[in-house]
Amino acid sequence: MPQLHIQLLPGFSADHEQAVTDYLAGGRLSRKTWRKTFEAFDLLDEAVLLSDTGRRTFRELYEQVVESRFADAFLRELIALRDVRGQSLELWARYARRISEEFVQRGWKMPDVPETRLLLGYLLYWWRAFALGYAFEVEVFHDLQQSGVAFQAHNLLDHQQRRSRSDLIVSGMAGDIKTSAYFVQVAAAPIHDFYIVRLTAGGHEHVLVAMLQPLAWDRMDGDTVEADLSAVAGLLPGPVRIRERGHELIVIDYADWKRRMLHLQGGE
Repeated sequence: MPQLHIQLLPGFSADHEQAVTDYLAGGRLSRKTWRKTFEAFDLLDEAVLLSDTGRRTFRELYEQVVESRFADAFLRELIALRDVRGQSLELWARYARRISEEFVQRGWKMPDVPETRLLLGYLLYWWRAFALGYAFEVEVFHDLQQSGVAFQAHNLLDHQQRRSRSDLIVSGMAGDIKTSAYFVQVAAAPIHDFYIVRLTAGGHEHVLVAMLQPLAWDRMDGDTVEADLSAVAGLLPGPVRIRERGHELIVIDYADWKRRMLHLQGGE
């Protein structure tokens, strides 16, 4: 049995640990709990596993044990799916089970070292973000192709392109695809011209929107109403101007964005 010790950052609190436990339990999390969960897994990036084989951060372990071993095979299967929305959850879950089995086989499941559950939670959390994030990307790419919107997408099977700054380029505008609007609630300024986002409304319902920087919106133009992010879903499909942490974005219904892009590309 390997000797293991886990070092956590001083800022990692009992509330963060509880958030990881709640995440592993698999129930529905409140918005407040999700915020604490995001914080917890960000802090765990720099947590350290000390073992007989050396010292590695949780982020290094994820990249070495999970992404380097499973990412390419998962993406090849994902791209081959006929029904990405209907089949990707089962595909993600199948690989998550393999990751859990790998965790046990490496001797990391140790009840007398309860922090090892934090490592398992970390690996599964980031695998979920990876798998479902790329599933949503492929779903969007398929939809844009079917809708006739001209775009260039990065190649998911090319390691360098997969880590490229933008997921796609549409009419010279750099875009990113997001499974949530969490990115607008952090301090860093949005860096892409537009975002295609799965927005949560009513606690569990999802709506698809495009979020545009003001300069990108100027290419389309139109009147907007101002609102908080939490009120956006109730104001769609009309354009909504939001301000979060000093940054301004215009939010429009995804179908409306596609219609506007087709009109714009027709004039190019």
